Amino acid sequence: MTTKSVLLMLAAMTVNTLSAQDAKQIADSLTVPTTLTAGQSLPIPTVDGAQVEFLGADYEQIIASNGQVQSVLSDTPVKVNFRVTKDGKEAFSRDYEVLVKSGDAAIVSGNAKPQTIPSMLQWQGGKGDFRLGSTVKLYSDAAPELRDLIAADLKAVCGCEVQIVSDSTQADIVLSKTKGCQGEENSEAYRMTVSAKKVTISSTAAKGLMWGSRTLLQILKQSGGTVPCGEAYDVPRYRVRGVLFDIARTPYTLDDLRKVIDTMAWYKMNDLHLVINNNYIFLEEYVKDGHDPLKEAYTAFRLESKMVGENGQPLTAQDVFFTKKEFRELIDYAKLRGVNIVPEFDTPGHALSFTKVRPDLIYQGPMGNPGRRSDHIDAGNPETLKFVAEVLDEYLLPDAATGKAPLDGCVIHVGADEFYGDAEAYRKYSDGLLKYVKSRGFTPRIWGSLTHKPGKTPVESEGVEMNLWSTHWQDPVEAMNAGFKLINTNDGHLYIVPFAGYYWPTLNNAFQYEKWRPNYVGGSHIPAGHPNLIGSTFAIWNDMIDLKHSGYGMYDIWEIFRTSTDVLSQRMWGTEKNPDTFKEHRVLADKIGEAPGLNPLYVRAGDAPVQVTPSTLPLQLNEKAAGPNYHLTAEVELAAAPEGTEQVLLSGPEGKLIAVMKDGTIGFRRDDAMEFSFGGKLPVGKKVKLELIGKPQHTQLLVDGQEIGTLTLMNFRDREDGWKLRTKGLRSTFILPLQTVGESFNGKVHNLKVEFSVPQK
Repeated sequence: MTTKSVLLMLAAMTVNTLSAQDAKQIADSLTVPTTLTAGQSLPIPTVDGAQVEFLGADYEQIIASNGQVQSVLSDTPVKVNFRVTKDGKEAFSRDYEVLVKSGDAAIVSGNAKPQTIPSMLQWQGGKGDFRLGSTVKLYSDAAPELRDLIAADLKAVCGCEVQIVSDSTQADIVLSKTKGCQGEENSEAYRMTVSAKKVTISSTAAKGLMWGSRTLLQILKQSGGTVPCGEAYDVPRYRVRGVLFDIARTPYTLDDLRKVIDTMAWYKMNDLHLVINNNYIFLEEYVKDGHDPLKEAYTAFRLESKMVGENGQPLTAQDVFFTKKEFRELIDYAKLRGVNIVPEFDTPGHALSFTKVRPDLIYQGPMGNPGRRSDHIDAGNPETLKFVAEVLDEYLLPDAATGKAPLDGCVIHVGADEFYGDAEAYRKYSDGLLKYVKSRGFTPRIWGSLTHKPGKTPVESEGVEMNLWSTHWQDPVEAMNAGFKLINTNDGHLYIVPFAGYYWPTLNNAFQYEKWRPNYVGGSHIPAGHPNLIGSTFAIWNDMIDLKHSGYGMYDIWEIFRTSTDVLSQRMWGTEKNPDTFKEHRVLADKIGEAPGLNPLYVRAGDAPVQVTPSTLPLQLNEKAAGPNYHLTAEVELAAAPEGTEQVLLSGPEGKLIAVMKDGTIGFRRDDAMEFSFGGKLPVGKKVKLELIGKPQHTQLLVDGQEIGTLTLMNFRDREDGWKLRTKGLRSTFILPLQTVGESFNGKVHNLKVEFSVPQK
């Protein structure tokens, strides 16, 4: 028997075997080629009695929706899926991996692919290197803002002078918008060509040029100015690669968020989900102890709003909020860097900001956890949707001055998670809210909750994005089949709740890097090539506020954010792990370091001490702020301390060291509005030696060598301590401001000195 006859016989046996199976068994047992080359078409398996259709590929730029295989620079793995229909039942296949071959045997002798985070999809190595000189000539036909941003980053990374030139033939680095770039349909795709004389980055869109520049800068940062010759083609696997920050329950400054954006862009993460309103979760603790959470519990709505209740309660948070102009500028800042901002307005649960303004709309029906009733707005009351729509119209309708909506270009998240009230009312409300956002011309996004809230009312799904956070609340396959665009935000793998003792204090990065797959949501499999799977987001939730707040701020969670971002950027962008192990990845991440010009921990180790004796106050120091570890010493003499008058000893954008707080004690206030008192007072009319020792999560004050008073968080109470201000388990990190000495200090300052050392890990 010939080899051909044997193959035909085996194929026939396979068909006969498959024909006896159900749709799912067939879907997972198809015969799919393991390799393909450019110009070929992916063959569709045939099975007697069943219909097999090509569902899609995770890289549709390489295997198109019609199955046509595109050319690649280097061998590239692609996952494909099929839909099988048999006996009226439908099933999706497992992920089949196909290696798309470049067909170029010569590439193995070229330069190895440079390591970046995330790893480039394709690389064909050449010979030799491109080397930067002390002056770099840059040509760009992109917008001047993007060109100037990349030029500044080049200077920050390489220390070179950057000269903008108008002739691409004279340039060392060329940024070129082109229609000839493979993957024209993807604005994030780019091609980078490196010769001994020039680096050219080309893309159909500004975002692709931005991503190409991040790749180039990461290579330059590791090598000190050298790039191996070769050609790269790079494109993301998923279009949503996100980070969620709960800015409602713990305030962050605009400067904090700009650093987050810069870091996301450094790793090609492109979706920043910002929770605009939320509140303390555990409201039943207030109710249990006879307190009214509607009046006392912490809640915040972080955007400027004109909404004020008849009771005089403003919707806008009173500690930290952003004006519409500031938030618009943040959106534009992010957009230039390739990052989309997604603001979330959470109702009908987690809506204490709304119910404080409209207590008449608090949900009164049966619910699973009545202790949390006060943060549930009545989804079944038609007035609720009108009220929420009125709030949203401030941001979704064009502004009279600018002619543009404050949130123009944003995806709008409508929240809708963890509502414990009536299911049918929930479905009707969610449907109405989604349709309202669409009617204003915006794409809506929602938390998946429809499985847990079954009912007859259909909920809008066309053009709606959905975060899959809990398979208990939302079955992923149900959502996929309903037509929602899916974002894996599974709580078991992607939720971080700092200092909580549940979920993750920091993600299990080794598991995420080596085993996690974006298309597995809990135990549910979403086909990697399904067009409704659009990406993943990891979340940093700030549950530990109010009665549980320990005083932590952005400094304390920065490494949690960054180390999760650099890991998940790889898993969301591509499939290849380069390097192969998490341990090696961490070494690479340390080499690449922070984004250009970024010093998020305010490290000043190695800097000369700051020393001054002001002849008059205030004195402008204009020094950079210092993060832990620092040691401040000064001799101070307080002349007078009028009751209720604040006196500031050191100040800057990062906060204030307050010699006399309104209660007379010495303390500090951070830029996130967290305020701490050391509990003691400076003597009036007496010179004392003051020492401030800043360490991660702990700031210590000594007066004449002795600690005075008890460190206290002034913002929140402690239920376990009889509702007194918090004094136990505090995280009191303070970034020392060094812009102005004696902003409002009534007295004298002598021999002020600040010394810096390496932060402790």
